[in-house]
Amino acid sequence: MGEADRRLAFFTETDGAVSVVAKAARRSRKRFGGALQKYFLLEVAWTEEPRRMPILTSTSILVSFWDIVADWDRVRYADYLLELASSLFPQSGHKTKAFAFLLAGFRSLSGGETPASVGRKAEAAFLSLGGWGPELSGCHRCGRAESGSFRFVVSEGRLYCLACSGKDGHPLSLGAVRTWRALQASSPATIGRVRIPETILEELQMVIPKYLEWNLGVGLRSLSVDSEGRKP
Repeated sequence: MGEADRRLAFFTETDGAVSVVAKAARRSRKRFGGALQKYFLLEVAWTEEPRRMPILTSTSILVSFWDIVADWDRVRYADYLLELASSLFPQSGHKTKAFAFLLAGFRSLSGGETPASVGRKAEAAFLSLGGWGPELSGCHRCGRAESGSFRFVVSEGRLYCLACSGKDGHPLSLGAVRTWRALQASSPATIGRVRIPETILEELQMVIPKYLEWNLGVGLRSLSVDSEGRKP
């Protein structure tokens, strides 16, 4: 790479996560028409050569989500969605459904949905799509599907009713379990219609991110700092 070149990462519908070089992008902003920014849905093309990083040849803006930058929390969650998609689906190849869920999340953020709600929806959808589950049909021990309250064991990815769980796991109300089930069953076209009450969102925020990080084996960075660069 030359000093005037830029290395860029995209999450694409046809190839998943892709890193490319934009030649001379630092020298001339006109070459790519101002499209080398985050928070745009782009149509991109690149060329590939053996043992070399792909070279970006063209970009065009299809949809702008630039209004996200007006709110720091939306910026953090937009970056989080991108990090989620790239971390959970790093393999090359078609990622049609993952891309569709990612796009649905950006549309919801731009449309004014609570960022935390968008984040939990994306986590649940990506986990289910990638085959990580979890198993939420009922108590793993007795099979009970409806209970006043459950406990979720992160290291197992399973639910237990109170009669079977003892003190292990994180508490989840039946409403929170039903909501998580609904998110798992949603399509990219319908997930935006799922409404998460504030009390249930608070429950899911204590559980789904923990289960996600347990499966990844590492924490994600995008939500780890505030607007002043401080870690919570």
